[in-house]
Amino acid sequence: MNTLSSNNSLVSNIVGRQTNDLMFIIYSSIIGSILLALSSKIQIPLTPVPVTLQTMVLLVMSMFLGWRGALGATILYLFQGAAGLPVFAHGSGIIYLFGPTGGYLFGFILSSILVGFLAERDWDKSIILTFCAMTIGTLVIYICGVSWLAFLKDINTAIVFGLLPFITPDILKICLGSCIVASGWELKNKYLNIGS
Repeated sequence: MNTLSSNNSLVSNIVGRQTNDLMFIIYSSIIGSILLALSSKIQIPLTPVPVTLQTMVLLVMSMFLGWRGALGATILYLFQGAAGLPVFAHGSGIIYLFGPTGGYLFGFILSSILVGFLAERDWDKSIILTFCAMTIGTLVIYICGVSWLAFLKDINTAIVFGLLPFITPDILKICLGSCIVASGWELKNKYLNIGS
């Protein structure tokens, strides 16, 4: 396989489509946005940014779908929230996107592209590379989120409330997510005789 032109992911392998197939992207975007919305409601309320399962869902989704499907899901999710649907952890609307959690939400876009891109280059087939890809994706979210929170508040507040409380939960989520991705490929290879 030419890894510079790979358009494969776990889900695209299972359904027999390429990740650049329009119908694959549309269906992936719809299902992924629903998963992001549901995961935002599973949370530990911290101030000003809650701990949710969203980052793990975003990272696993990006590894499973590739960058196009993951990006589509993320943008559709943000559009739904901006339009007033109750898909965010708390609240909705355009104003919410520019509140304390706004940087993290926009970081989702960059993270989904990067992690999905790496997945399409076979990083999802190694648990170590999956862990690395998810760590990189999480760091991107941190950079965007903490930078925006520092702009709204100050750098000390951003680090104390927007970074430090999330490090341990996110390490656990990355470990769990890496195991989910590895298990997904193992189950696919064991039970589904579909092209790799």
